[in-house]
Amino acid sequence: MIALNIPEKKDFTSKLFLQNTFDSFLVSQASFTTGTSLSIDGRLHRDYFTDAEWEAMEQHDLVRWSMLKPLCFQIIRGNRLPEQFKIVFILSHANTQKLLADSRLSFSPEQVGGLFLNIHYEQSSLTCTTGISFTSFLMDKTLEHTWDDMVKRFLKTREILFEEL
Repeated sequence: MIALNIPEKKDFTSKLFLQNTFDSFLVSQASFTTGTSLSIDGRLHRDYFTDAEWEAMEQHDLVRWSMLKPLCFQIIRGNRLPEQFKIVFILSHANTQKLLADSRLSFSPEQVGGLFLNIHYEQSSLTCTTGISFTSFLMDKTLEHTWDDMVKRFLKTREILFEEL
């Protein structure tokens, strides 16, 4: 797990809320505090979607950021900065499998509960923290280091400045 400070908050939030930089991530949960506090659970509800919409989705458990982003932008939009927000991204099953295959790691996708990227803004501080969960206890930290490195490469290729904390 690594924690990264994001010094260029305006650039980062533009890439987060206005551009497609993070659109491939799924959202586990999100919370926002402005004049009120709002929490969003990223779990999808099958009955809401048509059969065609449901079948078009790559994954059926969590909402993709691209679907949730307009609503989240409306929540924070205004003349004042939000007091805080937190978004918990998770890498999709397909991208997790791709990371495992590309890295030639011996983990099976069933062993990985999730690869997380937590975005947290509070008191003018913006941080990204990586995290990983396994379905059973493992001593091997190889996947954790691989995920940390991938997140740093992801940010660099999108020209997002960061400082390790």
